Formats: sequence, C-alpha cells, structure tokens
Amino acid sequence: MPSSIFSHQAPALLIKLKYPNKFDGTALCLSTIIPDLLILTNFFIPEDLRSISHSLLGQFIWTLPMTLISTIIFSRYLGPLISRIASVDNFLFKPLAFFGLDNWNTLKRKKFNKRFFIIASYSAIIGGLTHLLLDLPSHGTIELFSPWLILKSPSFLLIPLSNPNLIQIDSRVIDATLTVYRLIWFLETIIFFFISLYLLRLIKTKSNRIEIKNSIIN
Repeated sequence: MPSSIFSHQAPALLIKLKYPNKFDGTALCLSTIIPDLLILTNFFIPEDLRSISHSLLGQFIWTLPMTLISTIIFSRYLGPLISRIASVDNFLFKPLAFFGLDNWNTLKRKKFNKRFFIIASYSAIIGGLTHLLLDLPSHGTIELFSPWLILKSPSFLLIPLSNPNLIQIDSRVIDATLTVYRLIWFLETIIFFFISLYLLRLIKTKSNRIEIKNSIIN
C-alpha cells in the first residue's frame, strides 16, 4: 500500500496537467489510492479482498463509489484543512506550500452537482485503471479478472534475486524473498514519487502564472 500513497498519483497528475478542465484532479488522485484501502480489511476479515479491489469489476463496485465519497469529504473538509496548515508561516510547512498544497483551499468551492458526478466518475475509473496498470509488473499475480480468474505473473517477474526469506508474524508466514517484481515495485515507488513531486510543483507554478496574468488583466 505505501507504493500507491507515495507514487501512484504521478499518472493522475500528468492527466490533470494535460487536460485541466476535463478531469476532476481530486477524484483522479484519490482513485489511485482507493484500490489499496481494501487491504486494510485483511486485519479483520480472513478472506483476502485485494483481488477484488484490483480487478476491472472492482473499479465499479469499490473504486468508483469510494472515490466519489472520499472526493466530497476531501474537497469539503480535508483539502481546506491541509491548505490552512500549508499556509502557516513556518519552515516546517514551507515544503507543503512549495508543492501547492496551500492552494487546496479552492476545493471548498466545488459544487457537487450533476456535472461533478459525471466528471468525477470517469476520473475515478481512469485513475483506478492507472493503478492497475502500474501494479501489473510489480506483483506476483494478475487479478484483473477476479473473482473469476486470477493469473500468475509472467515467469520472469517471479525470478528470485535473493535467498528465500520467510517471515512469520503470529500464524502468518510472509515470503519476503526479493524477486524481479518486488524490485520493480520498489523502483516504481521511488521514481514515481519524485515524478509526483515534480508534477505538483509544475501545477503550482502554472497556477501562480495564471493568477499573475489575471491580476494584470484586472
């Protein structure tokens, strides 16, 4: 799950930057995280529900509704709160402002009308699909067609790069052996994290230019 929180937003931010008026940026970014949230239920429900949230079916029965709900909550409450924190004149919060989080106060102006639900819905599906695409080379199974069919990833992705390493936590045994797909997962996390930061800064800079232009015109 940490991979999606720190890196999966990169494709969503790129789409929003390319087509700023055609997508809901909040829904795009949140939907890249939503598929992994169902993993938290593994602590309470014995059955592994990850395969459902990472399937094409899961995009409609899980990612779409949860993204719409979380987008409304984030836009109304969390975004403006983060904006106020990022706007505090303190060196601890300056990085937040540098990457544009101080501009999130504008999210509270969002109107949750028919147009919002249409745009946010297809934004959620597209954001969720980018999550699935990034996961394809970085996991040991392909769960696109779950619950009907779960496939093993191509054999070259399963090649071990280290000695077998099994970790036991209570009654659970976790295979922590470094494989090609786990290495890809790690590299994806690092590379796309920095791409996400770069795109956030790019959006911030573009927003500042628009504000300056508008102030000159007015």
